[in-house]
Amino acid sequence: MNKRDFIKTLGTASLLPLVTPLPTFGTTSFFSKQKKVLILGGRGFLGPTIVEAFIASGYDVTLLNRGKTNVHLFKNLPVIIADREKENKQGLRTIAKKHKETYWDIVVDTWQKSPKAVADFLQEFKGQFGHYHYISTISVYDKWDKKYIQEDEPLNPLPKFPETVEEHFRYAIRKTLAEEAIREHCKDFTIYRSHGIRSYRVGRPGNPDSEPFWPIRFFRGGEIILPNVQNHHMQFTDAISLANFVVHCSKSKIYGSFNVANTPTPFKDYVSSLIHATQTPKKMHWIDGDFLIKNDIIPYKIMPFWRETPKGSYYFNVQKAISAGLVNRPMVEVISDQLEGYKHRYPNDDIVFGENINGQQIKYYSSDKEKEIIKKWMLHTNKKNHE
Repeated sequence: MNKRDFIKTLGTASLLPLVTPLPTFGTTSFFSKQKKVLILGGRGFLGPTIVEAFIASGYDVTLLNRGKTNVHLFKNLPVIIADREKENKQGLRTIAKKHKETYWDIVVDTWQKSPKAVADFLQEFKGQFGHYHYISTISVYDKWDKKYIQEDEPLNPLPKFPETVEEHFRYAIRKTLAEEAIREHCKDFTIYRSHGIRSYRVGRPGNPDSEPFWPIRFFRGGEIILPNVQNHHMQFTDAISLANFVVHCSKSKIYGSFNVANTPTPFKDYVSSLIHATQTPKKMHWIDGDFLIKNDIIPYKIMPFWRETPKGSYYFNVQKAISAGLVNRPMVEVISDQLEGYKHRYPNDDIVFGENINGQQIKYYSSDKEKEIIKKWMLHTNKKNHE
């Protein structure tokens, strides 16, 4: 039985390419005693990738979720039905006694909403779990005004910790508050500060804004505009590399906080990976950044992976994670995964970027806008050449 068939027998219905388990260290077989893993969620955006990584590495995996999202995934895995969003731990208190009395060697939490829900779980399951893993974000850092931010940089100033699940905060504050709760209630924990996770899946299926612009744009080919700016770098987190690192930290009992992403990469190297994963476009127009901005192609907001401010945006230091065992997959593999996911969701390749469709303004820029800018740029460069 090959690895893919093995995963299928455990009930995964995911189309995501399989993770590659890290090798088992030492002479004692890891399978001699299956460790129990409780995944909080497990059927959303990042969760399935983490579930697959633990299954592939031989762990005994159980999910805890509401039983509402992607219920076709992991049908053969045990699922504890509980709603963490209910106030006063009411959802957690409905969990059967046998589950609460089970000792979970590992808990993985990808929660991004209420920090109070994070704290509630830690309190309700106190003493019943070992290594707690939390998927956080580089947004927890207070300032991004310098390059190569490390894990000991100051975090966001925080309001009073919420007394209810319903109290609303922006994403960065929710994650920072959740980290605070973990440090208060846990001894053995690992926090993974991700930086824009890329995957076969997307965070909001059915929403064109979630689709990967650059892989799709190069897949379609033709004439492509690109920003010609100095010291242009980009950075992101690969879901599979992150999931493998979570498993590695579990096996090796690695604790602490880590920035988890690829190393800052020159944008032109990213373009080379896009070409390798798709095709060589008819022509690439490297256009001055100022010219693009004057023509309403705004960095980051309209054109992704181009962000000049804050200074540290695509320059987070990931050396601590790499030294601890993070292995980032080749960028070509990540791009290929993104494209396969897109083709599965949109087999007719019919997403239209940058236009208003049925009252919804789609992100990025349209093909007509791109053609318009190419024409203006050609006139601009011809005029300069004749001066």
